Amino acid sequence: MTTLKNKFNPFMSSKIVIAGSGRIAWHLGKRMKAKGMPVAQVLSRTAENARALADALQAGWTDDWTGIIPDADWLLIAVRDDAIAEIAALVAPHAPDALCTHTSGSTPGKALAPYFRRYGVFYPLQSFSMERTPVWSKIPFCVDAQRDEDVLFLKRVAKTIGNLVYRVDDEQRAALHVAAVFANNFANHCFSIAEKILEEKELPFELLHPLMEETLAKALHDSPARMQTGPAVRGDLDTIRRHLQLLKKHPEWRNIYYELSKNINPFLPKLKL
Repeated sequence: MTTLKNKFNPFMSSKIVIAGSGRIAWHLGKRMKAKGMPVAQVLSRTAENARALADALQAGWTDDWTGIIPDADWLLIAVRDDAIAEIAALVAPHAPDALCTHTSGSTPGKALAPYFRRYGVFYPLQSFSMERTPVWSKIPFCVDAQRDEDVLFLKRVAKTIGNLVYRVDDEQRAALHVAAVFANNFANHCFSIAEKILEEKELPFELLHPLMEETLAKALHDSPARMQTGPAVRGDLDTIRRHLQLLKKHPEWRNIYYELSKNINPFLPKLKL
């Protein structure tokens, strides 16, 4: 097998295999194809999904993990975290020389070490959905590998399909993923609660759009801690009590409100819920 390092054009001539057929697999596969990096094969446990993605990428496909092409150069595992090791164990004996990477933010790259000699991580830090087209130039790609030549290859791939590329080790990426959950998942859950509160009073969620935009703009401009506003940071107990009373019908939301308020201002006195 020709190594990735020695290829004049590693993108056109590399045999790329994607394991998975979910949102990340679809978006990365289509982007690679658009940037002149054809995917040779799609692996998925569901034949219908494998065929659909393979057709979109003009690639081969199989619903048998052990059916990977034996001379694959790069295996990109884009599946749930709890399936990564299982897939790696099944595929490795049939493509032992491939560079194997996963797209997980929370799973260590070393999780692939028992199965592949060459392993790493290719993690796009973004929340993907089928309904939205990613703005690739704004998505950070966090890459890592054991061999310098593989790191170089992954960086070149990321730079080709995106713009922002960082080498991030397992410990750093674990912290980054936790931070991303706070910034994305938890923040979005708060948006969802706010939307439901307004719905109960027959108010449109768009009333909050300008405030949400301003909040994000401030956080991107300066330290979010310095930009913090609201009754908790001011120590406005009367307002906090009124809010807690308004949330009485929803104790789970009231608890979130109270715990976040205490976290913003640890000096708030204990209030009875």
